[in-house]
Amino acid sequence: MAILQPRTLLALLLSQWMLGQWVLADESNTFSNFAKLEQALPPEIAKAIKDAPLTRTIYPVSGEENFSGQILKADELVFQQDSRLVLKSLEAPWIVIAAKKWKFLKPNSPTKIERDRYVSVQNGADGDTGPNGANGTGEVNRQGNPGAPGLPGGPGTDGESKNLPVIYLIAGEISSPDGEPKPGFINLNLIVRGINSGSGGKGGLGGNGGKGAPGKEGATSAFDCKEGPGRGGRGGNAGQGGQGGQGGNGGNGADIVIVSTQAGLELFSYANIVNAGGQGGSAGVPGRVGVYGAGGRAAGSNGWCKPGQPGAVGEYPDPISLGTRGDGAEGAKGSVTAIQVTDVSDLLK
Repeated sequence: MAILQPRTLLALLLSQWMLGQWVLADESNTFSNFAKLEQALPPEIAKAIKDAPLTRTIYPVSGEENFSGQILKADELVFQQDSRLVLKSLEAPWIVIAAKKWKFLKPNSPTKIERDRYVSVQNGADGDTGPNGANGTGEVNRQGNPGAPGLPGGPGTDGESKNLPVIYLIAGEISSPDGEPKPGFINLNLIVRGINSGSGGKGGLGGNGGKGAPGKEGATSAFDCKEGPGRGGRGGNAGQGGQGGQGGNGGNGADIVIVSTQAGLELFSYANIVNAGGQGGSAGVPGRVGVYGAGGRAAGSNGWCKPGQPGAVGEYPDPISLGTRGDGAEGAKGSVTAIQVTDVSDLLK
């Protein structure tokens, strides 16, 4: 998105908890002025602002004011003492807060523009239970056939991640009851930390091993046991627990673009901006291992033939689960960009 020429971009870099300072992108410490707001914004956003009707001529923010739209466009945006403007349309690609005049009735009291704190983020779904192994049937050379192994549990799905829209703050004149505030006298806080992500789903339970088939009785004659009894079939191994899903990657902090006059940017430069990335979700735990199959029943006695031996039970797999895909990564800190214009009124009619 080419807003400024490479040597004329003014970037506002603010750490999470420190007051901001201006850093100019080229060695001569100069930047371009735009005569019109329309020239400073991406064309699609400029058109959307121009086409949007005024939300209200005067938009007062008192206490906690929720804004559920994408473009707040007003002649005057008036912040009462200890007020908070909460942005709710977090599924939108961008949000614009624009007014010809920003008024702070009590500049030294905390004023906040923040994202909705109660965002629903889904954890990953648990994996399906693995199919059980089939029981053994029949025999070979009088020994019962083994039971089939249980299959691994299904994987848990990954936790959900959500990123925030780009936030455009457009301000013309900034004032208070005492006139234009001095830089640093507005207690403005922009709280747009990235959204914490969902945890990974739990792996599915491993399937149970099948039971071994019974051994076949010995072949007896009138005088002796011609062929001894078979052993019961071996039980099937237990299925591995399914793989736990990965925690979702933390959402990125919001990118903020501030567009104002030289005096307005000076006031915004003292805002406290919190736009660190959100926390990644926790890894989903692996599923539990299944139950190994029982050995097949021993063949009974038959004439001169004695009883046979039961089959061996199945075993647990090694490893007993397929592990997990791990925790999600922490989200990235958002950027803050400042653009100076000489006038904002052309799009705010």
